[in-house]
Amino acid sequence: MERLIFGPFELDVERLVLSAGGTQLALGPKVVETLLALAERPGEILSKRELLARIWPEGFIEEASLSQNVYVLRKTMRAHWSGEVIETLPRRGYRFVAPIEAAPAVAAAQILPQQPALAAPAFAVPAAKRRWLPSAIALAAVLVFGALGLRLVALRGDAQTRTLPPSAQRLYALGRYYWNERSQTSLLRSLAYFHRVVALAPHDPRGYEALASAEAMMGDYGYGVPARDYSAAGKYAKQAIALDPNAGEAYAALGAIALDRHDFASANRLLRKAVKLAPKDAPAREWLGILRLNNGDAAAGYRDLRLAAHLDPLSTATTAWLAQAAYFDRHFHQAIAYAHQALDLDPQRLDTMTTIGLAQEALGKNRQATKTFEAFAGRCASCRNEGAALLADLYAREGKRALAQHELALARADVHDVGRDDLAFAFAALGKRGRALAVLAHAGAATHLAFEMDPRFDSLRGFPVYRSVPRVSS
Repeated sequence: MERLIFGPFELDVERLVLSAGGTQLALGPKVVETLLALAERPGEILSKRELLARIWPEGFIEEASLSQNVYVLRKTMRAHWSGEVIETLPRRGYRFVAPIEAAPAVAAAQILPQQPALAAPAFAVPAAKRRWLPSAIALAAVLVFGALGLRLVALRGDAQTRTLPPSAQRLYALGRYYWNERSQTSLLRSLAYFHRVVALAPHDPRGYEALASAEAMMGDYGYGVPARDYSAAGKYAKQAIALDPNAGEAYAALGAIALDRHDFASANRLLRKAVKLAPKDAPAREWLGILRLNNGDAAAGYRDLRLAAHLDPLSTATTAWLAQAAYFDRHFHQAIAYAHQALDLDPQRLDTMTTIGLAQEALGKNRQATKTFEAFAGRCASCRNEGAALLADLYAREGKRALAQHELALARADVHDVGRDDLAFAFAALGKRGRALAVLAHAGAATHLAFEMDPRFDSLRGFPVYRSVPRVSS
């Protein structure tokens, strides 16, 4: 088995596995293949066309996927080494620049057996929307997230994964990679991997904890039947806790379920316990930060989400939530930077475009905000109405009433895709306070929290009527 060594890294050519300091990294096969294509020809410039043909011989792929793979590789390797590995040559391609050497071959008997391919799901589940904060900047469930490269594995500690058999460790890492993408297909893949982890290590809590997290996300995003998914998540979490009373990730999954059910007291208790037991578990910190946003504490939510992003810097979901929290906590430049990072990780994470536009608007960069909202509105069918609501509010604040009225009419044509808070802001900016109150009167408490935390609400604080509107669940 051929291995290539550079810096602290070892690249297993046959298995397409990259390790750092003896620890296997959870990189997707296409990401590792990108690295291999470059490493096999060190010092040579490989054009994008050449790399695309090598990595995706089946075709039907865009250059953005190659750029994304290179970005993920750089982020991953910089977390373990300060040396430069891949050089970008504008309009020419990429080049492998790190000193590299081939290691002696390993006997075939030492190679782990190849895992069988995952079976296709035996059933189909409908896609659905996911909105904890029903704001313009929480459109995650409206969009189908594209696949991308590495997500760092969120662990309680490396020592815990070493208790798994080597084959189970690899499956666990692959499952975590797919789990962190949060799309329907990737979550189903992660469930398949985690079930195999449990089969290989039935007395280790890690597989059950991972299954609990995956089932919880299936229910939260509405990819399956929420009642069934949450029931399964609870069952697996309890199995993990029975094996290890300190299984923090299991408590985090239970906390995520309570959060989605708006049982905030239980969510707070469970997630606090989770971060105490598993301080390195990024999802627990992410969900605690989201809970604090739901409670109207933007500063605390921002702090927790920053820590979650530090623990798992390549998680698109965490970074997108961090951008939203930064906007709510008036860190507008940071909100733009985090939103761009989320887009770099996943170009299909379009909800972050609204965060960028809103932060630009808050900074007084209305021309840039207009371009951002217009670009967002043109990216998908469901984006058009939401983009119209954002443009209507912006145009009204600029005194462009005719344009604002036109965009508001588009937004109202199908309010199913429009955040109620954004629609209310548009009405209020046009001076139609009665209409704004009517929208809020039929919105849930989460909409009001998003409305009141939003910097656009600052100009309305002098109108007590917005504070007194009844909060009726929609």
